[in-house]
Amino acid sequence: MRTRARDDSRHRDFAIATTGALVYGTTIVFSRIVAKNGLGPVTALAMRFAIAGILLVGVLVVLRRPVLPPNGERVRAVLLGVLYASESSCFFIALEHGTTAAVALLFYVYPAVVATVEIVIGALAPRRSTFLAIALSTAGAVVVAVGGGSVSISATGIVFAMGAVVCFTTYALASARLLPRTDALTSAAWTAIGASSTMLVVGVCTGSLRAPGESTAPIVANGIATATAFTLFFVAVGRIGASRTSVVMTLEAAFAVVLAAIFLNESLRWLELVGGAAVLAGAAVAGLVIPERAEEVAVAEPP
Repeated sequence: MRTRARDDSRHRDFAIATTGALVYGTTIVFSRIVAKNGLGPVTALAMRFAIAGILLVGVLVVLRRPVLPPNGERVRAVLLGVLYASESSCFFIALEHGTTAAVALLFYVYPAVVATVEIVIGALAPRRSTFLAIALSTAGAVVVAVGGGSVSISATGIVFAMGAVVCFTTYALASARLLPRTDALTSAAWTAIGASSTMLVVGVCTGSLRAPGESTAPIVANGIATATAFTLFFVAVGRIGASRTSVVMTLEAAFAVVLAAIFLNESLRWLELVGGAAVLAGAAVAGLVIPERAEEVAVAEPP
């Protein structure tokens, strides 16, 4: 009976993580819809993260978890939001120049990039499995980039997708080091608030804020989905750990591809399928070789 209860609990925990990956996949599709509408990243991201930040603060209040980061980490939390805004802007612009599948699959090179940087700075011991993850992700990214042609993603889209990878890698490595005492969900809330504030300032200074018009519904849905995904992600981390959750989160790209095919009528070429499988395999291997210490640090949430 005890073993069965443990198995049921494990299945429930992985179901939570899988649901989180599914909801993250919807955020990519919503962003693609807004990008195709031509609204631009400033208004879209300012609204998306404002809605997500407000909802996440509400979740913190309901759960009676700290709303504010501890003294000494509050400014850092907002600054991480600025970095996250840069990543999200690159990702959004990439979606303006490529299909959901191409951008999502290219973005999932980031676990291998994080592993590479950690090896270089001495934070992660080099292992064969780590190099396998890097090789799979790199080869897969090249296939996705060149296999689909300009119809799937343009050179501009590739540049901004990889820019998103660089920004997110920096964010992922910095978040654990700059916010060691901040509750993970609190960090997510203030990342969203910082990102929204950044885009609002940019919009005011450049005069690029616009009425969302026909994009209002997908932006609101995106904000709600973002808050929901963040919450499910951190619930999963608390139950099954950061590395296992990160592995399950590779399903985000697969869900995004399927949802885009269903709702946006976007097809996936066979070379992109092969390259995407390699990227996701590399992400999974990277997650599986995360050392035990990774379970104890804060983790970064995907876009």
